[in-house]
Amino acid sequence: MIKSNSIGLLALVCISTMLLAPVANAYKVQPMVAEMAPIGKNAQLSLRLENNDSESLTVEMVALKLIINASGQVEYIPADDDLLIIPVTAVLKPGRSQAVMVRYLGKPDITQSEAYSVGFRQVPVNIEGQAASQVSMAVNFNTLINVVPANAKPNLAVEKMNLKDGQWHITINNSGNSYTRLSHTQWLVSDGATSVKLNKEQLADLISGNLFLPNSSRTVIIKPIEKLSMDNLDIKINIVK
Repeated sequence: MIKSNSIGLLALVCISTMLLAPVANAYKVQPMVAEMAPIGKNAQLSLRLENNDSESLTVEMVALKLIINASGQVEYIPADDDLLIIPVTAVLKPGRSQAVMVRYLGKPDITQSEAYSVGFRQVPVNIEGQAASQVSMAVNFNTLINVVPANAKPNLAVEKMNLKDGQWHITINNSGNSYTRLSHTQWLVSDGATSVKLNKEQLADLISGNLFLPNSSRTVIIKPIEKLSMDNLDIKINIVK
C-alpha cells in the first residue's frame, strides 16, 4: 500500500534520491494524464518513456488503483488484474525512448469512472566515483489514467461549510458518475450582498487537491475571500471544461 498526503498535482511525482546532483529530468513520461474507455478500441493507450540522461537507465512499470479519502489523502493499491502493461521493464540507452502499452482489463460494464496509475520506478544505479552513501538514486513517477464509461458526467455541489482556524472548510460532493477536476470548474460565491466569480486559475491558487472521484465527498480548505461573510455564504459550482 502506497500513500501520499496531497494531490495538488493530478499526475503525482515522487523523486527519491540519496545523490546530491540534480536527477529530476533523468527521464520523462508522456502523457502524464489520460483517459480510457472500459471497452473497445479506446480501452488501450500508449505512453512514451524517454531517457533524457547521459547514462542508460532501467525503469519498471507497475499497475496501481487510486483512492482518495474525504480529507484528500491519496492511496495507491496494486491493480494488476485491471491493467495490462507491456513491457513491465524497460532498459533505455541515453536519448532513446520506449512505447509502453496500457490495456484496461477490468469490468467492461462499470457504471462510474475509475482512477488508475501506471507507476514508473527507476531501478537505482551505482555511479562510479561517488561515496557509498551517495550512490543510490531513483526517480519515480505516477501517471493518472481515468477509465470512463460512455455518457458519464460529474455533478459537484457544496454539502456544508464552516470556519475553522481562520480558514473556510468546504465539503464538496460529486454525486455524478464521472471524475472531474477543479480546473474544469467555475465557482459563484455569494453572501447575499456581494458575489465573486472564481475561475480555474483563481481556484488553483486557493485550493490544493484538484481531483474529485465520482460518488464521493471531500473537504477542501481555502483562505477566506475578502468582503464575503460566511454567515450567509452560498457557493454554486459549474463544470466548464
